[in-house]
Order: sequence, then C-alpha cells, then structure tokens
Amino acid sequence: MRLKFLPFLLLFTSTSLTAQHLPEWYRVYTFDESMIEMNTALVTFISKDVTRVRFRWTFDQPERMGGVHLKYKSRLEVIEFNCSLQRYRPYHLTFFDSAGNIVHLEESPLGEWRTASPGTVMENLFAPACELIKQRTRPQVKSNDGLALEKAAKFALSFSKDLEQAKDFKPIIEKFFAPNFLSGYLHDRNTNWFLNLDRDTAARASRDELQRFYEAVQTTGYLSCLYAISQYPSDSEEPVLDVKLIPADIVELINNHPYSAAYKRKEGSFDYLADNIDSVERLRSYTDLLEGIAALMRKHVISVSAERSERYVAMLGDWDSRLDLYQPTVRICARNCLGLPNGTRLFEVNVPVFRLQLAEIKGNLRIVSAASSFQ
Repeated sequence: MRLKFLPFLLLFTSTSLTAQHLPEWYRVYTFDESMIEMNTALVTFISKDVTRVRFRWTFDQPERMGGVHLKYKSRLEVIEFNCSLQRYRPYHLTFFDSAGNIVHLEESPLGEWRTASPGTVMENLFAPACELIKQRTRPQVKSNDGLALEKAAKFALSFSKDLEQAKDFKPIIEKFFAPNFLSGYLHDRNTNWFLNLDRDTAARASRDELQRFYEAVQTTGYLSCLYAISQYPSDSEEPVLDVKLIPADIVELINNHPYSAAYKRKEGSFDYLADNIDSVERLRSYTDLLEGIAALMRKHVISVSAERSERYVAMLGDWDSRLDLYQPTVRICARNCLGLPNGTRLFEVNVPVFRLQLAEIKGNLRIVSAASSFQ
C-alpha cells in the first residue's frame, strides 16, 4: 500500500488569505501546455535589498523529473530578487503530483546572482516580482507607526516561539487569539477558515465544538508539517518513502477509528479525510480522530527534534529570532473584516509556518486569523 500525505495536511498547507488587490495566485506567464503563477500573499523580506517571491508552475500533463523515477504536475519555485541591481538567484524547489502531494524537495545552494536575459521566461517573471515587492515593501512611517509595527513584529515572534515550545494550539489560542475570533471566522463569507467543515454545519455547532475542531486541525497540520519536513535529508535528492512521512502508529489509529469505519470508501485510500463535513455528529468524530493523530504526532516530532532537523532549518531557519524578518504590513479594514469595526487597522505578518492577521483589541494586540504559509 502506497501512502501519501494525509489530506488534512494538504488542507492545512493550502489554506490562504486573499491578497488585498490581486488574487493569491496571479498568472504571470502562459505557455501552450503550462502556466506560471506568482504568489501575491507571501513575500519574504530577507534584507533591505533581497526579497523572496514564490512562483507556481502548473502543467497540463504530468512531467517526468530528471534523475529520479518520479512525475510531477506542478512545482513551487522560491526565487530571491535584488530589484535595485536587477539580479536574481534560485532558492528552493518543491514538486507536487496531480493530487497536490509533495513528491520531491530540492534545495538550491545560493550561488552567484544572475541577470535575466532578454527573451527568457525569467525576464517575464522579473517585472511582476519587483512590482509586487515594491507594493509590499514597508513604507517610511512616522515614529508612532514605527513603534506599532515593531510591537506587532515582537508579538508575532512570541507566537512563533511559544508554538514551537508548546506544540499545541490550545494554549496558543488562549494566550494570543482574540476572544471572539470564531465569530469573526463565521462572519467572513469570503474565506472558509474551517477548511473542509461545511459552513452550515459550522453555524449549527457549539462554540466549544468549533474551537476544539479548530485547535485539532491546526495542531495536527502544524505537527505533520514539522515531521514531514524533518524526514527529508538536506544532503540527498532521493525521494523519501511515504511510510516515513506517516508513522505506522498513526496509520493504525486512522484505520481503526470509528470515523474511518463510517466514512472510508476503499482500502488503502485516505481521501475521505478531506471530504466535506456535513453534520455535527461527523464533526465530533472527525475532531476526535484529529486529536488522536496530534497526540501521536507530537511524540514523533519530539523524538526526532523535528524543528531542529537539517531540512527544516534550511527551509525556515532564516527566521530564527531575527525580528527584521517578522515585518508586518498594515491595511485598514474598509468593510467585512472578520467582524471587526470598519476602520480597524490590521497587521499582516508571516511567521513559520503561518500567515497571521493581528488587530488591537481593547488596547492589546490579538490574532484575528491564522492560515498556513508553508507553501
């Protein structure tokens, strides 16, 4: 039986916020049998002049990967840009199959800066990337605003460090989230913050059931990401067997859980875990399953020191404790912002491995939304 990334992990890593002016994935180049899209929501500022932008190259038909017997349907390319010098260099590649499962990770050692040659695909990526960077670059602000941005950055850093230590979303929500963030989620008609939970079912569930579900989804997704990344050795390009990405005791738990007995359609497939949850009874069973997975996965993450693994450090180690990388951007709520009053100032900040929105509530910063930024 060939196992893939569990669907709840895919759900976790694909959830995203909508960029203020552009769609999250904005098409920048079209071929006859493929297209390239730029991620407008996640921009990583490394230094004053160096910024990372993400591009997704999607093919109509699966492509064969050179050197290994694998096929991929899309690849995510992280590229560093120095727009002032008109230079770029590749940073990281992730390959996905047609179902969205990661099939290969490829580190690109930072080499010499390159120039985009005229008539190349890179020339067509350079202009939109630098325009995006220009839009997202933090403007010069007054001293009071500068202090507010620094405060938001420190708050986001504290969130990241506390989550790494706790490895559990329950205490994190109690400490960092707005008391009524669930109401904000229910109020937002543009984004389903509850992933595969049907909106009508979410409205019928009690707040305790919703929060328990949300804690289980975020904890399971976060720990699964840490563990999966840790299983990819940084010094090898060979694919990792799926059985290493999902520990055997977790597979056993899933197969023997009442949720699987009720909803599993065929042996050897976990696709049903991503199915729409359309009843409160199903919600309760699904939450119980995720809590069991999270408890086991936490033990595995601790046993392999996943957040200290070479691959995880290589991918996300730039953040470390550098406050300058937790650079919030600011926008003003015009309307329909998670139930917040019009005119509320939102701080948007990327942290490993989340994209957060912060707001000042009764004089204190609080998280009003959290979505995965892993991709």
